[in-house]
Amino acid sequence: MGMIRPRRSQRLRPRHCPPCSPPLSPRHEALMTYLAGGPPPENLLPMLAAIAPAPPPMLLTPPVVVLRPISQVRQNFHNNCEASINHQIHLELHASYVYLSIAFYFDRQDQALQRFAAFFLWQSREEWKHAQALMELQNRRGGRIRLRDISGPDHHQWESGLKAVKSALQMARMVNQSLRNLHQLATSKHDAHLRGFLARHFLRQDVQFIYNLGASVSELRKLGARTSSLAEYLLDKLALGASKKS
Repeated sequence: MGMIRPRRSQRLRPRHCPPCSPPLSPRHEALMTYLAGGPPPENLLPMLAAIAPAPPPMLLTPPVVVLRPISQVRQNFHNNCEASINHQIHLELHASYVYLSIAFYFDRQDQALQRFAAFFLWQSREEWKHAQALMELQNRRGGRIRLRDISGPDHHQWESGLKAVKSALQMARMVNQSLRNLHQLATSKHDAHLRGFLARHFLRQDVQFIYNLGASVSELRKLGARTSSLAEYLLDKLALGASKKS
């Protein structure tokens, strides 16, 4: 009796093992770890940066321009005139500040020139009124007031009446020149109202004030104010006292 052979399908066949994969390099192993959710290794940062998609370009937002509302009463009022009026307001306030310093310097006990003090205090108030008049004009014409810091006088010790009057004369000439420049600007811009306002309320008074200061400087020099303080006393009692009574 022969040997019973198993069917061909039941024969045992040798199991074929898959070929062994070569071991991963440290770089590839780190890459697989990163893809699985781990932290990126340091040696792969340059490569990841090279293959990373470029960020989308930033959209530049145009600047927002805030337009200030135009006043309903603004008519034939140039921007340069508006800016020059604001400059003149600042100059008038500075002049008032200087005259106020001179006034209370001569009101001190060691000076005792009361009419000098009263004269410059009155002029300080006049310059303050001029600044307020220009502010009212700016509002009436539809402009915008832009106030700045008021600078003080260059010095606070005026030493003598002659020096104080000469400083006041220099300040008055500077204010008047600025007013003349503003008047000329109004003429070039065909602003009849501003031109007439300056001539009626400012230029005439400033011319008279400059004349009075120049006359006071001449009187102090004739009385010998450079060498004696008696001249200041005489001017305080006689000239300024007579002008105050009149």
